[in-house]
Amino acid sequence: MDTINCAIVGYGGIALFHTRAFLRIPGVRLRTVVGRRAEPAESFREAWGFENATTRYEDVLTDPDIDAVIVSSPSEAHYEQTRLALEAGKNVLVEIPLALTHKGAAEIAGLAKKSGNKLLVAHTRRFNRTGRFVKDFIANGEAGHVHQHHTHEFQLRRDNVGWTGYRRSWTDDVLFHHGCHVLDYSLWTIDRPVRRIRGELSPLDAGTGTSLDVSMLLRYATETIAALSLSYSARSGVNNNIYLCDAGTLIVSGNRVTLNGETLFRSDDTLDDDVLVQNTEFIDSIRKDRQPECGAEQALEALGLLQQVYDQSISLEGEDKYKRMWET
Repeated sequence: MDTINCAIVGYGGIALFHTRAFLRIPGVRLRTVVGRRAEPAESFREAWGFENATTRYEDVLTDPDIDAVIVSSPSEAHYEQTRLALEAGKNVLVEIPLALTHKGAAEIAGLAKKSGNKLLVAHTRRFNRTGRFVKDFIANGEAGHVHQHHTHEFQLRRDNVGWTGYRRSWTDDVLFHHGCHVLDYSLWTIDRPVRRIRGELSPLDAGTGTSLDVSMLLRYATETIAALSLSYSARSGVNNNIYLCDAGTLIVSGNRVTLNGETLFRSDDTLDDDVLVQNTEFIDSIRKDRQPECGAEQALEALGLLQQVYDQSISLEGEDKYKRMWET
C-alpha cells in the first residue's frame, strides 16, 4: 500500500501533534478531519491541508478511500468511535484510554483481533527515547533489583481547561487517562507480573463531577513496590520517575536520566519526536500487514488494574462518593 489515507477525529492539541507527524511520514495523505463543530474543523482543514472537514463521523466510516482513523477525541468517545471504525474495516490509532472501563477495552481488543485490522493504542511514552533507555537499563540488569518505583504526576485541572488553554466541552479523568499513562510506564519499565494493586481516589469534585486525585500502590511478583501518585489539584506541576535499585537511585526527570546524581542519558527530543516514532510504527504496521507495537492487548493490563482501583473505592464507600458520569 503506497499511499495511506488518514482521517483524524478531533482538532484539539493532540490532533495537532498527530497531524504534524503524518506530514513528516512519506506516503501519508491527510484525507479528512472530523470535529464536533464545523467552523474549527474547517479552520483546521485549511491550516493543515486536509482534503475534507466534517462534523459527521459516518462520513469517515463510509469513505472507502480512508485506510486509517486516528481517534484523538475526548476520552469518553474513544470506545464507540474505535468500535465503529474497526467494524467499518478501518485501521485505528486511538489515544489513551482505549476505553473508560476494562470491559469496554476488552471488547475492543476482541473486535480488533477478530477483524484483523491494525489497532495501536497511543501509549506515547513507550516511543520516547528516554523511556526506552530506562527500560533497557533495567532489562539488561544494569540497575540490579528494583526495590521501589515512585511516580509523581501533578498538574492543575480544577477548571475544565486543557493544557492548550482551551475550555473543554468534556471532563478529563485523572484515573483512566493520566493514571493510564503512569501505570503503563511502570508496567512497561518494570516488566514483571503484578501480584496486587491497592488505590485511593478523592471523592467526586463538585465542580467537575470527577475525582481529581489518586494514589496507587502495586506489588510486583519480584517484590518490587510501586507508588504512583497523580493530581489535578497541584498549583505547581511535577512529573518524575524514581527507581530505588541495587545500583542506586535512578531518576527520570524530563528527558534526563541520572544514577546517584550522574547523568546517564539526555535527549533533546520533544513530544513531536515521540509522536512521529509512534505514528511511523502505526503506518509501518499497515504497510507490512503486522500488528503494531502497543496494541490492544498491551493496553488491557493497565486498564484492568485501574478498574480494580476504581471498583475498590466504589465497594468501600459507595457510588454516591465516587461513581463518574461515564462508564464505557
